[in-house]
Amino acid sequence: MITTVRGAEWFYSVEGQGDTVLFLHGGLDASANYTRLIADLAGSFRVIAVDRRGHGRSTDTDAPYDYALMAEEVYEFTRALGLGRFHAMGYSDGANLGFHLASDHPEAVKSLVAVSGNYTGYANMSPQWLEMLPHLSEAFAREHMAKAVQQYMELNPRPDFSAFMAKTRAIWTEEFVIAPEKLAAIQADTLLICGDRDIMLPEQAIAMRALIPNASLLMLPDTGHTIFQDFAYKTPAVAAVPIIREFIAKRSGGLPSPLPCGRGYS
Repeated sequence: MITTVRGAEWFYSVEGQGDTVLFLHGGLDASANYTRLIADLAGSFRVIAVDRRGHGRSTDTDAPYDYALMAEEVYEFTRALGLGRFHAMGYSDGANLGFHLASDHPEAVKSLVAVSGNYTGYANMSPQWLEMLPHLSEAFAREHMAKAVQQYMELNPRPDFSAFMAKTRAIWTEEFVIAPEKLAAIQADTLLICGDRDIMLPEQAIAMRALIPNASLLMLPDTGHTIFQDFAYKTPAVAAVPIIREFIAKRSGGLPSPLPCGRGYS
């Protein structure tokens, strides 16, 4: 399905019934990479998975990629769909959007699940990630992120990878900081999730748990930054899903239904 937000055509899918969970993917990413997670959550909730501006099957505009701006665009997307109140779940860049969304629009966000988010920019990233960032060019992406490039070219209705990569590099290399006061203003119950080997160092997830008034933290063992994408959907992700479902269900006035059996997860 498609709706228009600020001149861009936003693609989204809807699965399941019940309280609405809005899923926000990461950077250089698309909702198409989370079919297994979405299917598991859709057993209990109505899951709306959106490709934000310029990503996946959504078109772009000349506007930059900026977390506060993109969060407002997401909010306008929810108003265009008439969602009312909803639960938000975001991964990586999507988690950062979730922080802004929950802080700026407490009347809309019932609860927040933030996976591998980042609020202090370079201060709490792994040395390996910091070493890679200066080399994050279009040529680098085509050589080292070939699958992501191929997916973008196949899915996007108006692909311009040079512009897409330039915007992504700009947002990933700026010294962004989500102010502690903004995190402290989040009223929604928040579940923070990260891997103990995440490039967004776990220490900042611990710090965010202290900053966000009603936050809890789930740290997954032997797990890096990729957790819920289809290719990474293994034991840590599968173990986390019932916790996520229960967290959301308790803030929906209901209990989650049982997970479907026989998916063959490893």
